[in-house]
Amino acid sequence: MTTIMLFFLHKLLASLAVLSMITGVSAAVFFRRNNRWLKIHKSLNISAVLVLFLGLLTVGTMVFQYEGQHLNGLHPWIGISAFGFALITLLLGFYQFQAGAKAKIVRTLHRVFGRLTLILIIGALILGLMHAGII
Repeated sequence: MTTIMLFFLHKLLASLAVLSMITGVSAAVFFRRNNRWLKIHKSLNISAVLVLFLGLLTVGTMVFQYEGQHLNGLHPWIGISAFGFALITLLLGFYQFQAGAKAKIVRTLHRVFGRLTLILIIGALILGLMHAGII
């Protein structure tokens, strides 16, 4: 794949991940009265983490082609952090159902990490668009 195609694929995947995560979090916040909110929340956020991973693979290919020169600036580090936080949030979300007596603590950590992840992923998207000269 050419670098331009990888660049546009990365932008597409990042946008899809942000939209999926915002929708997944919104399902948890606004649709609790719906008995399917948890299924929607889990599905969308699992999708977001998978799409983030694919975005990292895409940009990893670009970095490999440029011999690591693309890792300058704040955007790549915020993006990598966003993926790490998203993965931790996902694991905490699944673990809270098996945590027993610690479920309340794990649920609180899940919410805190989820909020931080959302801030990081939106920040990474904005910084990426600024880095690319789009905004």
